[in-house]
Amino acid sequence: MPDHDGNEIRAVRALAHPLRLELLDLIRFEGPSTATLLAHRVGESSGATSYHLRQLARYGYVEEATRPGGGRERWWRYRERRVVTIGAESTSARALLAELLSREAHALDRFLAAPPRSREWDAAAFFQSRALRLTAAELTELRTGIEEAIARFRPADAGSAPEGASPVRVLAFGFPLPLEAP
Repeated sequence: MPDHDGNEIRAVRALAHPLRLELLDLIRFEGPSTATLLAHRVGESSGATSYHLRQLARYGYVEEATRPGGGRERWWRYRERRVVTIGAESTSARALLAELLSREAHALDRFLAAPPRSREWDAAAFFQSRALRLTAAELTELRTGIEEAIARFRPADAGSAPEGASPVRVLAFGFPLPLEAP
């Protein structure tokens, strides 16, 4: 099990706030924004969103973006950062994982409740569940392979997406089942 230094644990705790996760999702899927614009979207004060954006920046989840039109307001953009939660010994890491999975389940529920987009999109969407028997090294290899496959594609906030491209959520996880008692 990897060691988690204090900085990594604090970085995980920085995400353990529902508003921060919501702000991060908005920036990740819709692109750069300001605290004021985000405050209007989430029904909070710009002071609160500004504070939470600074906390996300402190731990590397967002960063300052170029100001469109040279305005005075601070713009923020998503910054890809790997977060280690599975296997983390801290309860905050496990609580964060539970919150992240709950958010993803909610997004899936919204997708399933929405009317179909098109035959093409419906055929492209997928859910896959496999039962494998792996060593820890093989599970690590699988995770790395998935990360490499996903890295080939443009992020959701990319400004250079071709016509017809849509933000897509991809969720993959692998974990060992609890050992059975003899």
